[in-house]
Amino acid sequence: MLNRKKSPEIVDAVEFHLQLKPYTKFTLDNGVEVYSLHAGAQEVVMVELVFFAGNWYEEKNIVAATTNFMLKNGTKQKTAFAINEHFEFHGAYLNRGCQNETATMTLHTLGKHLPKLLPVMSELLTDSIFPEDELAIYKQNQKQRLTINLKKCDFVANRLIDEYLFGKDHPYGKYSSAADYDAINQADLIKYYN
Repeated sequence: MLNRKKSPEIVDAVEFHLQLKPYTKFTLDNGVEVYSLHAGAQEVVMVELVFFAGNWYEEKNIVAATTNFMLKNGTKQKTAFAINEHFEFHGAYLNRGCQNETATMTLHTLGKHLPKLLPVMSELLTDSIFPEDELAIYKQNQKQRLTINLKKCDFVANRLIDEYLFGKDHPYGKYSSAADYDAINQADLIKYYN
């Protein structure tokens, strides 16, 4: 039984013997490099697509992050609701992320559902239309989130550190404002997307 009156033993992190599993690297016919990690017989699969995108590549502030987020909000064939329903029906989780120099799309699912989900991921990457109504909702939500976050000292400090280190005009020193969200439009997203 655990004795809660006695402190647990403290072990220095350098004493841990972490051993990473070996990976297999191969290249697809189209030149894309694939890293595969065999970690047993789990039925769960994670597919992560990483692209050169982000603040570094945008001409207008927040276009990269907005484009990345809006990929899941409508294509020529599917509404945002239909896309979300499709992934939820298969018990899958699809996430997007945008950093300074990369953007990602990550799928977590059971391996047996890949044939149904990968074509929809492809559709999101090739046929997104960035609907105006979805963009308006995104802008409103982001401005509300920004208003709340600007009341948090750690959020403000992180923004200022990057600005002071890199300068406000450097891609790493830029941060979002309500005016940036007001200024962004569907044409900006389509231009960046193409």
